[in-house]
Amino acid sequence: MKNKKTLLCALSLLFLAVSCSPGNPVGSDSESLEPASSEKKENLYGENNIVIHFYKKDKGYSSYALWLWPSGGEGKEYSFTGEDDFGAYACVPISAFASNIKNLTLGAIVKSAGSWSYQTADMMVSFSEVALDSYGNASIWLKYNDTEVYFSEPSKHSLSKLEFDSLTSIKIVADDPVVSLKLKKDGVTVKESVLSAPMANLSWNLGDDFALDFGSVYSAEVSFEDHGSIEKNVSVASLYDSKAFNDAYEYKENDLGANYSKERTVFKVWSPSSKKITLRLYSSGTPLSINQAKGNDSHVDYPMTKGEKGVWSYSLEGDQEGKYYTFLVTNSSYVEKEIVDPMAKSAGINGIRGMIVDFSKTNPDGWEEVAPHAYDPKSLAVYEAHVADVTSSSTWGGTPSKAKRFLGLNEEGTSFEEGGKKTPTGFDYIKSLGVNAVQLQPIFDQDNDEVNPTFNWGYNPLNYNVLEGSYSSDPYDGYARIKEFKQVVQSYSKAGINLIMDVVYNHVASVSGRNFDVLAPGYFFRYKQDGSLSNGSGCGNDTASERSMFSHFMSQSVSFWAKEYKLGGFRFDLMGLHTLESMDEATKALREINPSIAVYGEPWKMTTSTKADLATQQGIAKHMEEAGAEVYGAFSDDYRDAMIKGGMKGVNEVGFVTAKKADAITKMGDVYKVTSGIKGVGLGGGARIEDPNRVVNYVTCHDNYTLVDRFKALDEASKSISYTQKDLERMNVLANAVTLTSQGIAFLQEGEEFLRSKGGENNSYGGQGDGRDYYKMNELDYSLALSHADMVENYKALIHLKTKFGGLCLEREKASKIEVRSDSTGKNELIYDLSDGEGATYRICHVNGVNENPEPVDFEGYSLVLDTLGEDTPLSESTQVSPYQTLIGRKIS
Repeated sequence: MKNKKTLLCALSLLFLAVSCSPGNPVGSDSESLEPASSEKKENLYGENNIVIHFYKKDKGYSSYALWLWPSGGEGKEYSFTGEDDFGAYACVPISAFASNIKNLTLGAIVKSAGSWSYQTADMMVSFSEVALDSYGNASIWLKYNDTEVYFSEPSKHSLSKLEFDSLTSIKIVADDPVVSLKLKKDGVTVKESVLSAPMANLSWNLGDDFALDFGSVYSAEVSFEDHGSIEKNVSVASLYDSKAFNDAYEYKENDLGANYSKERTVFKVWSPSSKKITLRLYSSGTPLSINQAKGNDSHVDYPMTKGEKGVWSYSLEGDQEGKYYTFLVTNSSYVEKEIVDPMAKSAGINGIRGMIVDFSKTNPDGWEEVAPHAYDPKSLAVYEAHVADVTSSSTWGGTPSKAKRFLGLNEEGTSFEEGGKKTPTGFDYIKSLGVNAVQLQPIFDQDNDEVNPTFNWGYNPLNYNVLEGSYSSDPYDGYARIKEFKQVVQSYSKAGINLIMDVVYNHVASVSGRNFDVLAPGYFFRYKQDGSLSNGSGCGNDTASERSMFSHFMSQSVSFWAKEYKLGGFRFDLMGLHTLESMDEATKALREINPSIAVYGEPWKMTTSTKADLATQQGIAKHMEEAGAEVYGAFSDDYRDAMIKGGMKGVNEVGFVTAKKADAITKMGDVYKVTSGIKGVGLGGGARIEDPNRVVNYVTCHDNYTLVDRFKALDEASKSISYTQKDLERMNVLANAVTLTSQGIAFLQEGEEFLRSKGGENNSYGGQGDGRDYYKMNELDYSLALSHADMVENYKALIHLKTKFGGLCLEREKASKIEVRSDSTGKNELIYDLSDGEGATYRICHVNGVNENPEPVDFEGYSLVLDTLGEDTPLSESTQVSPYQTLIGRKIS
C-alpha cells in the first residue's frame, strides 16, 4: 500500500523555527546583486533573508506553516515567526539554500503546521529576477487558496475560482462581494458588466454572441465594494473535458518530442493554450549553476510555429545529435518559462535539459539479438530489486565505482566468503536463484541531486522517458545512462531474465512550473472543487489519465521503453488512480509490441477527484468481462493480509502463517482468502478477480516490513507468542512457498530468501534527513545467504517449480477446478494436487503453526520433490507433517 507516500514525496517532517534576526552573510557571490533601493526602512525582517509573506482573511496563522526545499533537494517545515501589515511572514537565511540567490529555484508549500491535513500545490519560485531590498532581503507574497506567487505586495482580495464553466459563462468565487466585471481577450476588453446586487459567488453569462477561442488568453478585472480590484487570467481547465476542446485539440499521433535524423531534427510539443513557444538549443547539458567547470549556458533560440491540434513545431536542419534542448513557454499562466520536453528521451545533469539522442549509437554489440523472453506471465517468479540495494553492501565484493549503479547490476564474478563457505553475490546471486523476471524499482529520471545522490526509492518522477542519471557512471552525459542500462538488459536477457520496469504515472514530484503544468495549465492533473490539487496518491497531486492526452502520453511512454530497451514488463504504481480506459490503451499498445509482455499494478482504491472508472480491484473485477477489456494484473492484498496481515494492518494482527491459535484464522476468513489465491483468484475491496492472468500473489514488497521484521514486530506487540529463530525462518519459507505454488504471477521482495531485515524499519524509502544510512538499511547483506543457506536452497527449489512446471500457470477454467483440502479443523493444512498434463501429478501440502501435531497426510505413491524443513520426510498414506512445513510429492500415473 502507498498511503505513506506523503512521507516519501514530501520527505520527512523536520521542524525548524527560524528567527528574524539578521541572517548569515551569503558570501561574495551575492555582492553582485544590487539592492532595489538604497533607502533604509525599518529593519523588521533582518538581513540577507528570503522573506515569505502569507495572507489569510481570518488571520488564523498559527495553524499554518511553510514547507520549503531547493530544487532537487530535501524539504523542511518552517514556522511563521511574525506578522506585519500584510499578514504572517517567515524569514529564512538565503544561505540556507544558495550562495548566490540568482541561481536559486525554491519550492514552497503552505501546509497545516505539523501535519499534511492541508497543503497547497507545489509552487516553484525562481529568484533570478527578484530584486533585493536595502537589507539584502528577497520577498515573495502568497495568499490562502491561491497558487500564484507574487513578487510585489498584492491586493488582499482573493479569487478562489475564476474559470470558464461553459463556452459562454465564467464561474467566479471571491472572498468579498463583487460589484463589476471586465473581460479581456489578449489584453483587449471584450465584455463588461455591472452587477445589480454585489455577490461573491456568481456565474457570469457572456451571451450567445461570445465565441471562446481556446488559443487566446482571457483575463478578468474584478472590482469589489471597497473600490479595490484584482485582475487575473481566466482558466479554461473546466472545459478540457468538453467535446469542443477535444475536437479541436486531441492529438493521437506518435511524433511528439525531438524526432532525430542526421539530416534534421523535428521538434513537436502539444500546448494548445500557449501564445508563444521558443526552442532553446544548448551544446551542453550542464548549467553553469551546477558545475562551473563542466557547464555552459550558451544557447541559440528558434521560434516554434503553432499548427493544428495545438501542436507547436520546429524543424532544425543538420545533424543535432548529442545537443541539449528546452522549451520557453508563454501562456496565461507563465511567461518565457523554461521547461524540459515531457517527451525527452535523455537529459543532462539533474534532468534540467533534454537531449537529442541518436539511439543507434547506444546499442552494445549483439543488441539486435536481444529480445524479451516470451514467458507466460503466470509462470513468472518476479524478484523485486532496487538498483542500489543489489550492490551497496560491503559483502557484494564488486568494483567499488560500480556500486549503486547500473553497471553493478550486471557485474559478474562477485562473491562473498566467510568461514570457509562462499556465495555468489549481485548478478551471479540473482541468476543462481533461478528467477525469470527482475522488477526494478523506479529507474526513470527522478527529482533529486544526481551529483551527490542520497538513497531514495525513486517514486518522485521528473522526466518519465529519461533514465536516472545517478545510476550511471557519468550523470553529466546523457548517453552514458542509456548505454549502460542497455548492457544490463542484455546481460539479464542472456541469463533468461526479463526486466520489469516500475512506472509511476499517477503523480509527479512537483506540479507548479514543471513541464505538464506549463504546457497546458490545469489539464494534466485532477483538482478538487476548491481548486486545490487532488491528492489520492499521498504525494500532493494526481495525474488525470481520464484526459485523452495524458492517457496517450502513458501509452506512448511505456511503448518507448518496451521498444527501445526491450523490457519484459511493467508494474504500475498506484494503478488504482488510473482509469480502466487508460490502462487498456497502454496495455494494448504494449501487447502489439510484445504479446507476452507482463503488465500489472497496484489496484488500491484511493480518494481522488474524478468520476471516471478506475483500475482498482473493484473496477477490474467489473471491467474484465466487458468486450475489448485488456488483460492486466493486480496485486492481491487480501491474499497478503490473509497470510501475514501486512500492509497497513496492525502489527498485533495474525494471519495464516503467523497464527498460533485456530480461532484467529477463523475470525478473519484467512483460509478462504489463501485458498482463493492458490487458485489464482484475486480478492480485495469486496471484489473478486477470477482469472490467474490478472492476479499477482505476494506477501511482501519494498513497502512496509520485510517478513522477518513483520514477524518480530508482531512478536513484540503480542507479548505472548515468542517465536524462536527457527520459527522465523520456517514462517518465512512457508509464506513464499504458498505464493510460489499458487496460480498467477508470483512476486518476491529481494532478500526474503535469506531473512533480510531493515532493522525493524517499515518505511525505508530514504531521504528523511535523520542522519541514518538508508543505503545500509536497504542493502542486500550477502553474508545472510551463507548463514541461511538452507532457506536459499528452499527458495531455489520453489522458484524452479514455479517457472518450469506448467501446472502452476493454468488458465482460468482449469485453475478454478483446483480442490484445496485441509485437515479436519480446516485451519492447519492446505493440500492440493496439480498435473503437468503429461502424466505426472504433484501433491502440495502447506502446514502452519496452529497445531503442534498436525494430522497425517496421504502421500501414498508419491516420491519426494521438496521438504522445506529438510527432514527428508518419508511419504506414505499417513505421512506425518510438521508445523511450518511444505511437502511436495510427485506421482507418475
